[in-house]
Amino acid sequence: MIDILESTFSPGRPEDLEPLGLAVGTRVPLDRLEDLQEHHGFEAILYFDEGLARNSTLGADAHDFRILPVQARPFMPLAVFLKVMAEHDLEFADRMRREPPEVEILETGTMDRCSGCVHCIKQYVKGLLL
Repeated sequence: MIDILESTFSPGRPEDLEPLGLAVGTRVPLDRLEDLQEHHGFEAILYFDEGLARNSTLGADAHDFRILPVQARPFMPLAVFLKVMAEHDLEFADRMRREPPEVEILETGTMDRCSGCVHCIKQYVKGLLL
């Protein structure tokens, strides 16, 4: 998982993730997004506040909320969200299997980060947890 606080974000090309069913405006079950992330290597970022998700950018939000721990932000990487939920809600995994919440895809793009002399580029999906 790339640290989103140290990344630069660029718009993606629709053809990059559309074949996976991740076009902007589509809705996918959370468990399907998790599966796609595991098998295709992109980073899914979930937002929990609709106003923020629709009216701001991931880059601006990463900067604005950098002082807060990741669990206190109104957005977080999918893997972190699933871990936090599993730790705090013992019935979450069962509920997710029975009725997975949906995620609306709001944006796709690339995350660009340099760590020392290593340059990393990874696709991302910004989604609103419904």
